[in-house]
Amino acid sequence: MYSVYMNAPSNFSMIEVGSSLSGRRITADHIVESLRRAINDGVLADGTQLNQVDLASHFGVSRVPVREALRQLQAEGLIQSHAHKLSYVRGTDPHRLADVFMLRGLIEGWLIERAIPSIDPSVILRAREINELLRNEAHHPSWLELNREFHSLLFAAAKSEEGMGVLQPLQMRSQRYSRLWSKGNGVHRPAETCDEHDHILDLIEAGDAAGAREASVQHVMHTCDAVLAAGRLMQADAGVHA
Repeated sequence: MYSVYMNAPSNFSMIEVGSSLSGRRITADHIVESLRRAINDGVLADGTQLNQVDLASHFGVSRVPVREALRQLQAEGLIQSHAHKLSYVRGTDPHRLADVFMLRGLIEGWLIERAIPSIDPSVILRAREINELLRNEAHHPSWLELNREFHSLLFAAAKSEEGMGVLQPLQMRSQRYSRLWSKGNGVHRPAETCDEHDHILDLIEAGDAAGAREASVQHVMHTCDAVLAAGRLMQADAGVHA
């Protein structure tokens, strides 16, 4: 397991609080959302201790909604509890993360295959326009936003709320480790990504549903390979500097 981030100190200053906390259930939901975002964005690293007293103070609430929020996050697999009911941000290892990417790839491939009958020439044209913007975008956050727009455009044609509901948590978990294991930058492979996008669009345009599905799975798994390579490099650097 990559353990560079384990036993990280608690620092909740960067977690969003918001200004509309009212009612125990609403408050707990808000805390879940804020902590989930902080975990998936890498603000809270693997192994960060989630002290109930400190969190209650940070959010300006009692410990009751904090406990409810932590139970929800534990059910989602984002945190784990140890002795004396201490909670920590849950880490992962390469095998579990590879499973996350594989599941993500299978869902994305299924969505693309399902979407093909509803993808008309105007959608393909817009997707190609976005992909050309991606080729020329040097600002990484802007590149990521364009990449999301590209995939969202195609997935929307699948018209599957359930499929998107399954996909989104997998995307967040995989993107979390892309950021963490690349020291906050995210894995960036613009040329390969755009070439793979063009290949997927060519298959969609040709009506090759099975081919587009498989190409979509491979597209995700190539990113998986890059993320795992970044994790191995990070682990090696930590060993050198330990």
